[in-house]
Amino acid sequence: MTDHCVDVLIIGGGVGGLTLAQWLTGLGRSWRIVEREAYLGGPLAHSQYVLKWIPGWPAVSGRDYMAAIVAGIETAHCELACELTQIQRNQIDPAWRCQLSNGRAMVAKKLVFACGAAPVSPFAPAERVIVGPGLQKIAHLQTGDRVLVLGGGDNAAEHALILQEMGCSVVMLVRHALRASSVLAQQLRASQIDFRVYGDALPLNVSASGIELFGESYDYAAVYYGYQPSTVVTDFPVLYGPEQQISRDVFILGDMTGPTYPNILLTQGQAAVVAKQIDHALSGD
Repeated sequence: MTDHCVDVLIIGGGVGGLTLAQWLTGLGRSWRIVEREAYLGGPLAHSQYVLKWIPGWPAVSGRDYMAAIVAGIETAHCELACELTQIQRNQIDPAWRCQLSNGRAMVAKKLVFACGAAPVSPFAPAERVIVGPGLQKIAHLQTGDRVLVLGGGDNAAEHALILQEMGCSVVMLVRHALRASSVLAQQLRASQIDFRVYGDALPLNVSASGIELFGESYDYAAVYYGYQPSTVVTDFPVLYGPEQQISRDVFILGDMTGPTYPNILLTQGQAAVVAKQIDHALSGD
């Protein structure tokens, strides 16, 4: 196929990539999004979880928030169900030639990776092991189910409270200490959820019929151990210089930057900054 040339190729169609695309449009820059899923919006696209403290959006779900953002995007500029397979550097006319899994070839002056992060779990995938936050992941649980919640952060605390409201019997285990915010910690104490502390070793026994740990049985285990940022950039050595410094024409934003306190607003703020940096660099070029 004929190469398609743009100012910026964005890898990732979640909240970071979409916000960046909106900013680039406003700055008069051309862009293309490459998204491996068949839809835009990332993990929030199907989330009914209510986002907190989004200015101007009281009690909005992740799904509705992303739908509003996608509505402002020219979806014809998005390559869905598609992945980046190869990157080459054109030294004569500095640009990146990118081969996509759908057979298209894109030429871009700048590359932006906004591939997000995946929830972490030390346990093998299993039907009765739920990994990562999301109401859709626990929607099938029923009143009376005994659920083992693993993790001590905000996600673990909040989902433990939600599961209890659903009528589940909840046991919450943290490795060393509760790390949830003071508000959630107070709610946990008031809820009288069975809260326990354990060391690093966790001999979880998973079977088709349930979960067993320390001689006790559970119907499900829900794991909230945080996230692992995408490492897709390291799959392409051409993006790095002789001292393993990433090229000045390559940008990383959102959860891939490993922020201390990741959140949607931070990702969107980073996207705005990256858009301005790219516009400034292209003006100089």
